[in-house]
Amino acid sequence: MKDEVYVGKVKQYDPEKGYGFIGSSEGDIFFHISDFPSADGEPKRHDRVKFTAVKNGDKFKAVKIERVEDNSAKAKKTKVVQNNKSITSALLSNFKR
Repeated sequence: MKDEVYVGKVKQYDPEKGYGFIGSSEGDIFFHISDFPSADGEPKRHDRVKFTAVKNGDKFKAVKIERVEDNSAKAKKTKVVQNNKSITSALLSNFKR
């Protein structure tokens, strides 16, 4: 791994231990909660992130982790479905009066 920005998804995170792993095209990489932006809350499985990898002993560690918007087809479909549900709920609430 070189000193560049990588993109991946949170594979797992253990809040009790404060660390987890990000899956990327380079393989799984360790991260500690202290390197995750605290304003965004705790990481969740499948969160898309970008990060820099630094040498940590004989392995690598993700640092400068940032969440990125998921623009995959599946994510877009989910957003459309959620939007349609909220519109439908608003329209139905008008009929219930």
